Amino acid sequence: MIEKEKTGRQTSLQKVWEVLFPYLLYYLTYNAACLILIFVCRVTMQSFGGVYGQFMAAQIENVTGVMGGLGMLTGILPLIPMLGRELCGRGETQHFMAAVCITVITGILAFSASLGLNALLTLTGFAESSRSYQEVADKQYGVAFAVGLVLYGLISPLAEEVVFRGVIYNRLRRLYNPAIGIFASGLLFGAFHGNPVQAVYGSCLGMLMAYLYEKSGKFYIPVVFHAVANLTVYITARFAAVQAHLFTPAGCAALLAVAAGCVLAVHFGDRAE
Repeated sequence: MIEKEKTGRQTSLQKVWEVLFPYLLYYLTYNAACLILIFVCRVTMQSFGGVYGQFMAAQIENVTGVMGGLGMLTGILPLIPMLGRELCGRGETQHFMAAVCITVITGILAFSASLGLNALLTLTGFAESSRSYQEVADKQYGVAFAVGLVLYGLISPLAEEVVFRGVIYNRLRRLYNPAIGIFASGLLFGAFHGNPVQAVYGSCLGMLMAYLYEKSGKFYIPVVFHAVANLTVYITARFAAVQAHLFTPAGCAALLAVAAGCVLAVHFGDRAE
């Protein structure tokens, strides 16, 4: 009751600042950490040179990926106390079988939605139309496979979910309502990626993750979704034959139909409970 009264006294500007502050804090901390790591890397290369310098130069894409991962982990550190307060404010419980069901549906939805949206963006020519997206994709797939698995399957999902669902979505939900939280947090998540293709893709998946979080009440659900979606796209991109079958009008329609079925299952399953 006290929390509701406190929220009610906040001005619109204060609410917007409370939502955007963790976003800005993560962005600044992440970039500061990356700049420090780049500086350290350059200094060590100049100091030691020789074989070490040659190795670092040859592995520059992997080194950049590792530094990006360390930057993300550093970026979420100041947000951990915020995350704790937001999660404590929800306090939902869930039966074991319900948790298993929602986790399985989440995995299927992440697989089908990520591939379906990628197929749609490819078939429409939107993905190829963005040079900035192509540059980002080249960097993402340029790292060693094992590095990519850790970076995109573990570090990135955890770090970004702490920021966008754990803190930002929960604040939007508390300050406004769940519908605004789902929509706005998704848009912020898409905009964070910095190019038109990933903005559309990220916004759609961001809204799905927030929706699943709202329905399940469990923070691990969007983390699982994010990890499965990232790994699905990252792994299938290395198999042209698989994409040739999936990235067709029929394959795209089938994937999106499965995704829609999963969303309906979550929606009506929640009502049934």
